[in-house]
Amino acid sequence: MKKRIILLSVVVLGFALAVRAFQQPVQPDRLAKLKLGMTKAEVEAALGRPAKVYESGQWTYKRPLVFGFVNIHWQADGTYDGEYNYERF
Repeated sequence: MKKRIILLSVVVLGFALAVRAFQQPVQPDRLAKLKLGMTKAEVEAALGRPAKVYESGQWTYKRPLVFGFVNIHWQADGTYDGEYNYERF
């Protein structure tokens, strides 16, 4: 009986992790709020804090245990360039 409970727990946990892994790295409705020329504060208000900020200035958004990410790029004046890279694995 104990082995069945352990096995069932492992299967349920594995299923939950698999479902989580294939969710969106950033919700599409949040990405739809992005507009060319937004300031960094406006982008952060729309998407939240980035998971990583690179020396180049690029912002990366990821969610724990989710395969994929979104990269935000900036123009020379520090405003949003209107495009993003959306990668899912």
